[in-house]
Amino acid sequence: MKKYLIAALAALFLAGAAQAQDLLRYNYKKNGYVYTGTERIRVTGTGGMPMQVKLGRVSFPDGAAIFILHIDFESTSAWKIPKNAPLTVTTTSGKTVISKNASDAPNLIAPQGIRGNGGTKTYWNYGEYYFEEDDIQKIAVGVSRVEAQRRWSTDGIIKVDYKNDEFGSAVYKQFEAICNAPVPKAELGSQLKSLSDQGGNRMADTKTLSVNGQLSLSLGYVYYASENAESYELDLYLPGKEVPLDGAVSIVTSAGETIRLKQEKVSKDGRVTLYPEAAQLKRMARGVSRVSLQSTSGAVNLNFPDKSFSEAVEKLYNALQTASIL
Repeated sequence: MKKYLIAALAALFLAGAAQAQDLLRYNYKKNGYVYTGTERIRVTGTGGMPMQVKLGRVSFPDGAAIFILHIDFESTSAWKIPKNAPLTVTTTSGKTVISKNASDAPNLIAPQGIRGNGGTKTYWNYGEYYFEEDDIQKIAVGVSRVEAQRRWSTDGIIKVDYKNDEFGSAVYKQFEAICNAPVPKAELGSQLKSLSDQGGNRMADTKTLSVNGQLSLSLGYVYYASENAESYELDLYLPGKEVPLDGAVSIVTSAGETIRLKQEKVSKDGRVTLYPEAAQLKRMARGVSRVSLQSTSGAVNLNFPDKSFSEAVEKLYNALQTASIL
């Protein structure tokens, strides 16, 4: 019985660790600084508008760090939070933590609004608030109310109460994921090949990296403003091979998971185009042991006993995050 209990606890621990890793959006080192950030978590409370919350940390070369709490306020109208407008967070213990909006940059997220099923548009109006680690820890313990100044008037304050610690719980998960992220050893460098914006949409492509002489790979990214959505393209280059349209490609991770994708484009130059989800790219970045596919000349099995494939994916994925919208 004890043996099974230990196995069950280990499985739960691994599942929790995987969820925390999936919550991370980026983690890279550039010019001696380490940038780590999370995916957004949608938070709803009582008496106020829903928010999309994401947390980031910048670690300085001297070991100091600052946390950035980015909040997108969902509204049926577009507005801009003034620079230095305060955010007041009341914790469940009655303490208050205050910061001011630090950003004055244009909002690139769905600038024309996101059209819902009923035709109503939703806008994500944002604020960026800087905190010391001690203050983020106070927020992560529990939050009962958030008040945000969205315009300089007495009625320009957003007030949201949280009966079940929805806000604090979200920040806790994000804080935990950031603190448990490994410290990158290598510099990210300059890996972007192109970046363009058109009509609120954004497209980015990375350079191509060779992996042990077995293949090369590159990544692409597209943000769709009208849908507030994004997609990724993974291109594998295998000289002398041809993979037919819809041909199966299996990527086996170091954890034993098989990610099944397919050839999305017709190509005769050894290019295999795949459309993985962001979560699948993250799993690839944590370790890939084998890539298997069926070419017109037979089965192809490429083994990666080292981390060469996953390190290439991780580097290029993080490069895209320096330009991604969400």
